[in-house]
Amino acid sequence: MKVYAAWNPSEEQRRGSSSGGVATMLARAVLDAGGVYFGTRWDERMRPVVAWTETDVAPFKGSRYVQSHFDASVREQLERFLEEGRTVLFVGTPCQVAALQTLREHPRLICVDLICHGTVPASSLEQELAYLAPGASLTDVRFREGPLYQMSLWEKERCLYRRSAALSPYLYAFLSGLSLREACYRCPYARPERTGDITLGDFIGYPRPGVSFVMTHTPKGEEWLKRCGAVLEARSFEERAAYRPGLLEPTAPSPLCPVFLKHLERLPFPQAVRKTLRGYFRGLPFRQAWKWLHHQAYLVKSFIKGK
Repeated sequence: MKVYAAWNPSEEQRRGSSSGGVATMLARAVLDAGGVYFGTRWDERMRPVVAWTETDVAPFKGSRYVQSHFDASVREQLERFLEEGRTVLFVGTPCQVAALQTLREHPRLICVDLICHGTVPASSLEQELAYLAPGASLTDVRFREGPLYQMSLWEKERCLYRRSAALSPYLYAFLSGLSLREACYRCPYARPERTGDITLGDFIGYPRPGVSFVMTHTPKGEEWLKRCGAVLEARSFEERAAYRPGLLEPTAPSPLCPVFLKHLERLPFPQAVRKTLRGYFRGLPFRQAWKWLHHQAYLVKSFIKGK
């Protein structure tokens, strides 16, 4: 196992990526070699699906905090590409990579497993989108803009909705471990022994944002990482492991999970999550004011010390 901090040296190409843009660089390296890339994208109904491309990786960029559909026909197509002698890159959650276990040793299949916080059921996002943008013809849903967590809904070039993680019920519920699938709280793959040739995620704890954490587990994983052209800086596993969820253990369920599940028994997701988080959102103005006052006090103290 080798550990790196990694990023695309081109700031322009990094734009739109969640961290260092390494997944996109790996995809382009494989496509340039005549291969095929499998990852998650939105379909025409804004449902997350595992799909493949031989040309354009742009629709696959960005984070999707929701369970994606991995159709059996997609796996069959992946197997056909391998039988044809094509190189295939598959990027997905550890459980999706584990589903390819019988193919893992194939010399032309490179698997990248993501450090996964967990996923929200697809039906929950579908209900949330209908609640936030009824009747809209959405073309994109974003949960990250670089290092910033914020949910935004797009109709072509027009942004219909944008909220930070602190103000978005969907995103806050996801990040706080409130709305994940039940299986995610017991994930057997959230450990150092990974399912892929390469493990990829945010390098939490690195001195600056926009950097990917990368682990290689096999010679072919190391080879393709070197081939993709990313800037690589050797780091220690312990440095990233200081933040445990997804890498050493599953995300812990929120203490509010029992309340949320009880509401979910009789209410659609948007109403259930808002009712559960009502106390949090009511107290938000007070917490924001307190944070502002605390910062002003810090500035005054700094000014006095500097005199």
